[in-house]
This record gives sequence, structure tokens and C-alpha cells, in this order.
Amino acid sequence: MMKPRANGLLLTIMLLGMATTSCAQHAPDKTSPFEMIRWVDDTPQVLVESTWYEPVAIEGVPVTDILDFCATRWPGLMKKRFGEDLPEALQLMDRRLPVGVDLDLIRLSDRASITLEDVEMSKSNRRAILQANRNAALGTGANDDSRSQLPRFITKEQALSDITEFERRLDERFAYRTWRNIDLDSELDAVRSALEKRVDVNEFAQALNAVLAKFGDGHARVAAGSGARPSFYPPFLVEYAGDGFIAVRPDRSGFLDPDRPYIVAIDGIAIEDWLETVRPQVVDGSPQLIRARSIRLLRELEEIRELRGLPRSESVLCSLASTPSGDDTVEESVAMTRSRPVYGSWPRVPPDGMQGRSSISGILPGNIGYIRIEAMDSRLVPEFRRSMDQLRDTDGLVIDVRGNGGGARTLLIALAGYLKAPDDSPWVGNVAQYRLCDEFDRDHLDARFMYRRNDRRWTDEQRVVIDEFARDFQPEWQPGSGFSEWHYLVLDNTDDDAEYHYDKPVVILSDPNCFSATDIFLGGLSGRPGITVLGKASGGGSARSQGFRLRRSGAEVRCASMASFRPDGRLYDGRGIEVDVEVDPEPEFFINGGRDAQLDAAVKMILIPPADPSDPALD
Repeated sequence: MMKPRANGLLLTIMLLGMATTSCAQHAPDKTSPFEMIRWVDDTPQVLVESTWYEPVAIEGVPVTDILDFCATRWPGLMKKRFGEDLPEALQLMDRRLPVGVDLDLIRLSDRASITLEDVEMSKSNRRAILQANRNAALGTGANDDSRSQLPRFITKEQALSDITEFERRLDERFAYRTWRNIDLDSELDAVRSALEKRVDVNEFAQALNAVLAKFGDGHARVAAGSGARPSFYPPFLVEYAGDGFIAVRPDRSGFLDPDRPYIVAIDGIAIEDWLETVRPQVVDGSPQLIRARSIRLLRELEEIRELRGLPRSESVLCSLASTPSGDDTVEESVAMTRSRPVYGSWPRVPPDGMQGRSSISGILPGNIGYIRIEAMDSRLVPEFRRSMDQLRDTDGLVIDVRGNGGGARTLLIALAGYLKAPDDSPWVGNVAQYRLCDEFDRDHLDARFMYRRNDRRWTDEQRVVIDEFARDFQPEWQPGSGFSEWHYLVLDNTDDDAEYHYDKPVVILSDPNCFSATDIFLGGLSGRPGITVLGKASGGGSARSQGFRLRRSGAEVRCASMASFRPDGRLYDGRGIEVDVEVDPEPEFFINGGRDAQLDAAVKMILIPPADPSDPALD
């Protein structure tokens, strides 16, 4: 039987798995357009043609997006990877750099916006950056006093100018500008009225961030590149185990107190009260997203103390207990550390007893396949297909995306091809409109594999599915004028020769740190026959985020350019993807070798399917 022709979406997936061709038109690895890079905290400054700039975009890709990707893909190595492995990072983001790149820059000497075209991607540039990094690691690098390049303070007049620019650019490009009927004018008037003659840039950015957070866009933020980092950090990570907060050592070797995993207070103040203190800086998204992000802000304890009017201290008083109720609380004073604790992806280790292990998969006892996807990384598609081939004869499959903060949609598209039965029709997994802005191309959502109804890349069958879907689609919010036509993500077979129909039960593990492309992954598969989503609801966010810098303060702003909906009409932002079976993690899950109650429940569901998915026997 002849297979249907591959559409543009499927062709893209196939190309991602192919060897690179036409090398002459793409920048080789180990090259850079920058003669040198220096950093102001996490903001890069680059030397191009003997002039220092702040980079805004590379070939149209916002530098903030590249940095976020590097931080997620290579935890703790963002600066190194951005400087030394830029072509590789862009390739993993589904963009290939040409040998001559266009750079959008801000000149540091006068803050003028500059575009340099066809800047050579040079191996000598990359070698110079590599050597500078090595010198810095050895302590032989010179101090270039780059911190002075971004302002720590601006005048009131400059701040007022930035507020005007901030509002104008949100009006032009922000997809959720009118979603919640936030009175932006009034919110910004409050910021204006609080300005003094001399404005601290970091505090100014926080004030704008608190305004932007109210709109519910999970990707939105305002951050200053000139703010000083804390000097000390608490020597533990806080996690939420479903019934209480726990304190875990940063290396995951154990709890802060082996006998008392729960932390009920810091400096005599309840954890919930600390979370409420940082709440204005957290996007007003889903409850699970708010909690997860607020917990991570507790690492900035030194700054949060100032918000509560408390003095800085090189120690922290922890109230620890063996139960979440804190009936046996013990006070322990522990020294702060100069090393910022890192969460990274969790779980990091393969489950106990897994056989036939590859880099991302294996077989659990009971002949249950297991695939761990830590990041939605297009480079994993070939390995994913090899894993699916090895797991063909398993009796069920667990796909673990917990802690996956997003990336590309290619793994969803690849997996959907295995889960579509031969007689099934394709299905719509995501619907969106983007803001019509002069800075956005007509193919603004192509990188999300989303196209208009009349796009020539659809097959006849896919277009019929879209037409039938569109007749009944009722979004919970109508974006209105100023937006593009509706765009659709359609999930279908991919025509890959390795693809087959996996017809056994599939359980997908989710948690609140699932976000962005992982939300789309969960939303596109949720409710499909034979698929159960288990664990905790995802964070909720899908935005086609865009970035810009405010001219006077240099504050970085990111906001959604598309309004993104689930097939049932609900928005991703502010909601997340609910689970079919809710299972809380136990405290031991967050340390190396600890019991994984969610994985155990998934395996049990496959081996002994309950009559009712909400069967309490799963708990």
C-alpha cells in the first residue's frame, strides 16, 4: 500500500535526522562571530570589529532565547557553551548559522541599536574565546571592568522614557496584552509615581517585571543585566513533596538533616510566608507553576531577607522536622555558601533494575519499556527512534518527561507517529494565533510546525481534519483583531521507515516543572487512546517568546507573541496539563537512589490495569 506523501512538517523531521549537506553554506562547528566575550552577570558583551556591543539577536534568534537554551541544555555551562559552541547550540534549536551572520547589537558607548550584516563565523575568534576562558579558569585573565558598561542607576527621566517604550512595545507585540483585562496604564502609572530622581536599574526592572507577571504569560519576564548577584546562598534545595517542603543537599546525596527531611520555616518564618514574599516577581500562571518558581527563588535568600526588612547573615536558621506538620521541629543553624545550588534536571539517574539501557531508554522489570526525555532536544530524535525499535516487544511504555523545561516539538511529532493506529485519522495537537507585528515574518510559527489552514504542506487528509476541527473549535478567549489567521499543529505518521504502531499501554510522567514544548507534548497526547498522564499537572506555557531591550536601562523584556490553545479551547498559559492519575512524589524521590512512587504507580498501572484510572490502589 502506498504511503501518503510527506508534507512540509514531516519533511522537516526527516531532515533533522539526516547528515548535514551543503556544508559550504553553513558555518562549521568551533566558530564564532565574536572576537571576544565578556560577561556582566549572565549578560554577554561581545567585541565585533574592535567595538564592544551587547548582542540582541543572531540571525534573528534572540540572544535571550539562546542563553536560556544553553542554560537548560548544559546546566552550569551556559557562558562556556554560548562562547565556544554557538553553531552547535543554534543547530539544536533547529537553526543553522550561515558562514556570514547578521547581528542585531546595542553599541555600549552610546546605547545605539546597530545591525551588522554578513559577519564572518571565524575559527580564530572561537580559539581566542576558548583561550580567554581557560585563562579565567586558571585565574590569569585580566579584569576588563565590564560591569561598568551597563548602568546600575539611571535618571528619573530615563526611566520614564523606558516605561513609555515598554508600554509601546507591549502594545505592538504582546499576545496576551488584553487577555486578562489588566489596566496597563494604571499599573505603569504606579511605577512612575514611585520613581525618585536616581533610579536603581535592578529595582526598576523588578517593578516592571511585577507588572508583566500579572498578565499570566509563563515565558514573560523583565530582568536587569547590571544587578549584583547575592554573595551567599542557602546550602540546600527546597522541593515540594506533595504534603510539605523538604530540604535536600545540592548534590542530592541526602536531606539537609537525614532524620528530618521537612523544612517548615527559615529564620523563624514559615516557608509559605517566604513564598508569598517573592510572589509578585512570579508570573501569575497556574498554581503549580507559581509554587514551583517561587520555591526556586528561595535560593536568593540574601535578597529576599532585604524585602522583609531582615539583615543579611552568613548563616540560616532552619526549622526541620520528620513530618510536614512539624510536630517535632528542631532548629538548626547552617552556614550559607558562596556556591549557588543548582536544581538541574530531575530525575537524573536510570531507575533501579533497568536492563538493555541506552542513553535515554531501557527495559524495567515486567518487560516495561522506559524512555527518559530530559529536554525536548531535536538531536534526540534518532536515538528516540532506536529506543522505540528496541522497545517494540515490550508490554507497555513509560515516557518520563518530569522536569523537562521544553525545547523543540520534534520528539512529540516523532512519538505521535508510533502512537497513531493505522485506521486513525491525524489529529490537531495545538492551535494558535500570533500578533501581527512588523518585526514578525509571515512564517512566524513555522518553527513550531504550525501552519495556516490553506498551507500547501498539508495533505488532503490533514486539511479535512483541520476543517472538521475548526468548525467546532471554541477558544476560551478570542484574541480578536491584530492577530494572524489560526495556525494548527497536526500530528500524523511521519513516513519514517523505522516507524510502526506501538499498540501497548503508554504512561507519561509529568510534574510542575514540565513547561513550554513539554506542555505541548503533554497536551498533544493527553486524552488519546491508550495514553495515561500520571504524576502532577504541568506548569503551563506556550508563547513563541520574543525579546527586546529597553534603551536607557538595558533591561531585558521577554513576552509571548502567540496565543496558544489546547484542542479543547483552553489556553496553555495559566493552566498547564492536568494528569489522568495524580500521584505525589515522596521525599525520598528527590535524593539519589530514593523511591520513585510515581514510576512505581506507572508500572503497576501497566501490569495491573485498574478498572477505574482513579483507583485509590494506585496511591
